[in-house]
Amino acid sequence: MNLLIEKSKFGFSYLVQIRFELFIFLCSFLIRLIWILNTDSYPTLDGYAYYSNAYSLANDGKVDFYWPVGYSAFLALFMKLGISKLFYFKLLNVIVSSLSVVIGYKIVLHYIHNRAKRILAVFLLVFYPEFIFFNSLFWSETLFIFLLLLSFYLLILNKIKLTSVALAISIFVKPISILIPVVYSIIFLPPNKRRHFLVNSYAIILLFHLPWMVFNYQQTGKLGLVSNNGPTNLFIGNNQYATGHYDEEGLKNISKFPTDDLKKNVFQFWTTYYQDIPLLVSKKISYLLFGMPSPWIWSVGIGTNVYSQLPRYLTIEEYQLIKTKINDVSFLENCYQLNDKIKLYSLETSADDYTKATMANTLVYTGVVTYNKESQFLFLSEIAFFLNVFLILVFLIKLVYFGIRRIPLFVVPIYFLVFYSFFFGDFRFFLPAIPFLIIGNFLPKK
Repeated sequence: MNLLIEKSKFGFSYLVQIRFELFIFLCSFLIRLIWILNTDSYPTLDGYAYYSNAYSLANDGKVDFYWPVGYSAFLALFMKLGISKLFYFKLLNVIVSSLSVVIGYKIVLHYIHNRAKRILAVFLLVFYPEFIFFNSLFWSETLFIFLLLLSFYLLILNKIKLTSVALAISIFVKPISILIPVVYSIIFLPPNKRRHFLVNSYAIILLFHLPWMVFNYQQTGKLGLVSNNGPTNLFIGNNQYATGHYDEEGLKNISKFPTDDLKKNVFQFWTTYYQDIPLLVSKKISYLLFGMPSPWIWSVGIGTNVYSQLPRYLTIEEYQLIKTKINDVSFLENCYQLNDKIKLYSLETSADDYTKATMANTLVYTGVVTYNKESQFLFLSEIAFFLNVFLILVFLIKLVYFGIRRIPLFVVPIYFLVFYSFFFGDFRFFLPAIPFLIIGNFLPKK
């Protein structure tokens, strides 16, 4: 009991700190729970790829090696335990996201000593819009942010091996973290300890990943760390037709190069059009701050939720047009039945979640349905966008004014900014850096 009431070095008793952590978790949980209860969305686009991969992995033991397996394996584990409803998976996202806020709070305690700044930093972590919006999506960022924050916090505690384990798992979710051990060694360790840390970290990472790499090679004939989509993503963001962000035109450009050696085409672009590369990078940075795809939707998270809805009704004309645009009409027929009274095809509530998700993802690509952009969605989207711009601009200003070495937390955003520019301009690539950016923006210059 004496241990619980002993004052910590931050002025809190351990008991008060534990209670506050629980309070933060519950606040985050309730806010995110309200969001998923009021957002009717299904896995589409990349989210559907992760979800269908999990479904295939759980039921057939098969996996699509094009996509990183980590998030799909996470979902498949719960599918194996009998959890299959989409709502429960969204609830898992809520739990993971809320735990991320708690870890963020622990990092705040370590770096920020001013109580008012602590409260503001935690407030932003709890209420940051994109962190809330992503809970109703099936994208991997929610799990990845948790693992990245966990690895950072474990390193603060000097738990070197556990840090490497968290990073090894995070690489399964998003391979972009493969060089994070190098970043951590530079910003946390003196030169004489860096080699030891790197050797141990990559040994643990290899221990986790070698079996998967061997299995991947046996199945595909290609040697890959986690997935096989790296060359494609690299090409989309770095070719003479690139627009500075991930878009449909970027995908179409792949067909202009019939060879499968996309990396060769990227290197050819760099050597032939090297004078255009700075302009291309500036386009990507501008897209991060200001540009949004057409039709205009301010927030990436809101935009995906809007286009992940499943219409309750389809007109007869829409139904027939959709049939002409898809190969497998069984999902359409299982989801929608003609209601003779109102002369509309109505959504069958008895259809299972996988069928509905497949239908929702199919509708996105047909371009037939007009999605309902509710005014409250667009209002939240605008708030998210301007908050993103404000936080990133403050980060850039403080980076210039303070210097990189004075703000260790800013090294992680710089890392993701480099990868953002290196591949293609999609805010998802930079989202994992936002917790570090939020906390770092409250650090004093000392």
